[in-house]
Order: sequence, then structure tokens, then C-alpha cells
Amino acid sequence: MAAPAQPDEPGGVRLALNWLHTWFGLLSCLLLLVIFWTGTLAVFDWEIDRWMKPATRFTAPTEMSIDAFRPVAEASAPGAEFWQVQFATDRAPAEFYAQLNDGAHFYRTIGPDGLTLLPDQGTYGGTQFFYPYHFTLNIGFANIGLILCAFAGIMMMVLCVSGVIIHRRIFADFFTFRKSQKSQRSVLDLHNLTGVLALPFHFVISLSGVALFSAMYLPTAQEAVFASDPTAFDQNYFSRPAAGEAGQNSASLDVMAEEAARRWDGVWPGHLRIYYPGDANSYVEARWPLHGSLAARYHSIWFDAATGDVIAAPQPSAASAGYAVLWGLHVVQFDHLTIRWLYFLSGLAGCVLIATGLLFWSQSRRKRHAKTGKKGAEIVAVIAIGGTTGLILATLAFLISNRLLPLDMEGRATLETWCFHAVWLAAFAHAGVRRGAAWREQWIAIAIGGVVAVALNAVTTGDAIPVAIARGQWGVAGIDIMLLLGSFLAIAAAWRMRSSQVRTREGHAKKFLPAEKS
Repeated sequence: MAAPAQPDEPGGVRLALNWLHTWFGLLSCLLLLVIFWTGTLAVFDWEIDRWMKPATRFTAPTEMSIDAFRPVAEASAPGAEFWQVQFATDRAPAEFYAQLNDGAHFYRTIGPDGLTLLPDQGTYGGTQFFYPYHFTLNIGFANIGLILCAFAGIMMMVLCVSGVIIHRRIFADFFTFRKSQKSQRSVLDLHNLTGVLALPFHFVISLSGVALFSAMYLPTAQEAVFASDPTAFDQNYFSRPAAGEAGQNSASLDVMAEEAARRWDGVWPGHLRIYYPGDANSYVEARWPLHGSLAARYHSIWFDAATGDVIAAPQPSAASAGYAVLWGLHVVQFDHLTIRWLYFLSGLAGCVLIATGLLFWSQSRRKRHAKTGKKGAEIVAVIAIGGTTGLILATLAFLISNRLLPLDMEGRATLETWCFHAVWLAAFAHAGVRRGAAWREQWIAIAIGGVVAVALNAVTTGDAIPVAIARGQWGVAGIDIMLLLGSFLAIAAAWRMRSSQVRTREGHAKKFLPAEKS
């Protein structure tokens, strides 16, 4: 018998990395599935908002007077610490946001006339649910959700590096997909294909995700770097000056926005924010738009609210410039439809990569664990089902509940999130009870759910796909088209699984039939 490879030998190193790749993947698989899925949906978060908030499906106002809107803002959020107007873009109408003195928030969509606020739409939509969910898991206590997501991001980077090293034929596998009768072979090929195809995306998106919020879960690093002047952190990253000495909030906000655009060579601000309105030290911030460039620049110009004079127009520091690039690469808010779709498809590839890794592990150990009485393969299979088809079902439940619940229902937004989590937990329970049959049954449920969501949107809003396209509501029509495409793929997957099960049963039956005489 050959001696086992020593840790310092190439084979021993590869064996150790294979162990690390396997167990790190199992430990972080469910977290990564949730993060990748909700992050992928967040690529089109504003489009999801339009779908879930029918009252906001109007042509965004091309021009808006902040001075004319000011009385509406002050009446809606009296005594606010600050209020801001997010200017309209091609993807979203104008938004009004205020932070109140008691810590609460006030958030409304500005009507098409630029002078009214629409009623609360009773939903978190994509921007307030899927987007924050992918880095907080809806757990705000002690930043636990953020820390868990950071852990998963680090694990993903480790998995990317170890996966490249342990696959000797990684580039050959990129061009290999064997449609074999043995699903285990096909699953492994699909795992390798999606891993190599989007490898740069997987690593960069994980690295940037971990880096963006490092100050929250690694505060000691910030304290060490800025020990002599703790306020320098904000100044380096956000270039935020102290409040100016102002008497009355009487200067024109429109003129301030125009001045910012002049200094930025015609680029209109993304938003205008008024700090401490009505206070003697009130000042105004005009910030560079997120959709204008790849880097999400925290580039601001500060005005005295009383006189309109520029308090400060600092150039971005090296720290803020680097931060802006990381943020822009991660949140993909810039206007480039092709890159947005590449992000979306790469995110889906990440979901497939994680799911196929789980499937391969459970399939390769199923018979062995069954003989020895171990439950590991069964548990991982349940996680794979609940983390893939179960998560898709939960998303469909979120959308369907949005179309069914009355708009004026108290706590409607919270109830939508409860529907999401309840259906997700039910999918895990169903997977535990139905085992192998759960895959096909949940794919069928997904196919039905997608059609139901599209039908409900057409019935409750009148915006069927042809109508939405005719009105120029491409985001709404796009969501419906993707739901129908998902339903088609789901029913195809269910049919393929049924055919595979039939072939398997026929194969077992032939083993017990008497051999034909020649």
C-alpha cells in the first residue's frame, strides 16, 4: 500500500485544499445562496419597486422645482434632522426622504407634478427588502446580519481560490459539459462551468462586499488609523464639513442645484439634502448622482442655507475615490443596461454554482450514508432544495402577496415579509418530508406561482405585458416576462425530473425480469 501523501507534497496540499473547499462550502452554503439570490434580484431593485408599487408607474418628471416643493417637504416632516429630494432618473421617479428627530424615517414617492407626495405604497419593494437583505439578512440587532454576510463573503473568496487550485483541468472543464445518464456527472460539469465562467465576478463581488462595511465589523482598524482625529474618517470618506453659520433658510435650492451642475460640467446632482432645516446652522448638500458613472462617488458640494454661498467643494480624497470604485462595482447603480444584465446573469451563475456543489456532495455520499445510517447527505439535500427552489417560491410569495393584500391594510409591508419567510420555511419542511420528490413538486409550484403573479399584476393594475410595453413601462413588462420565462424553465425542469425518474424505475425493473432466450 502506498504511503499517504505528506502535507508538504503537492498531493497533500491539494487534498487539504479539497477538504477546505468542501467543508467551507458546506458551512456557508445557505448563507451564500441567500446573499447571491437577493443580491441578484437587487440588480433590478428599482424595476421591482415599479412592479410592486403600481401608483409609481408614471413617466418621471423631467423638471422639478425644489423651491416649489419645499413647503410640501416641511409640512410632511416638521422638525426633521434633514430631508432630501432624490431626483428622477430613467429607472425611478423622484423620491422624498426625511429623518425625523425621534429616529424614525419618512419616505414617499413624489408625484408626476413634482408638488405632491403619493400615499404610502405599503411595501418595501426591491430597494428596501431585497437590496438590504443581501447584506443584512433582515437582522439588524448588533449588526449580526452584516457580520454573517461578511463571514460568507470571506468564505466565498476562499472557495474561489481553493476551487481553482484543486481543479487541475479547470480550463478544459470550462468547455466540458457531459449530458450523461448519471446526473452526478452532469452536476459536477455544471458546477465547474459556472465556477470558471463567472470566477472574476464571484471574487470581486465578494471582496468588495466584505470591504464596503469593514468599518462596522472591524471598528478597531478605523480607530487605529484615525486615532489622533476620529472625525477624520468621515472627512476622508465622505468629505462632510461642519455646519456653516446660517441665519435663515431663505436661499434658493434650485439655484444651489444649478450651481452644483455648473461646477460638474452639466451633471445634475443625484440628490439635494437640507440639514437641520429651520435651524440657524442649516446647510445644504448637493451630491454627485450614482447613475452617472461606474464609481459611486461621494462627491458633494456644500452650501450655506441662508445665503446660498458655497461652504465647501472638496475634491474626493484617495480613500473616498477607492471606496467609490468598490461601492460602484458592487451596487451597480450606473446606467448601463448590458453590464446590468451581465451582473444579473453572473449572480444567477453564482446561485447555480453553490446549488450544484451541494447536489454533488449529497449525491456522491447518498448511498454510503444510507448504508452507515448517517444523515449528512439527507440534510445537505434538504438545504439544497430549500435554498434554491424554496427561496424562489418565497420570492414568488412575496410578489403574489403584494398583489393580493389591500393597499390600506395596516402593517402590509411587514406582512409581505412574513409571507416570504413563512413560505421559505414551509419549503424546507416540505423538502424534509417529501425528500427526492420535493424537487419536482417545488418546480411545479414555481411554474404555477410565476404565472399567477403575472396574471394578478394584469388583473389588479391593468398593466398586462402588451399594455405596459405600449406605455413605455419596460421595467414592469420585463419583470412579467422574466416571471413567465422562469415558469417555463421550472416546468421544463419538472418534466426532465419526471422522465429521469421513469427511466430509473424502468432500469430497476429490468434487473428483475427473466432473461430472454436466444
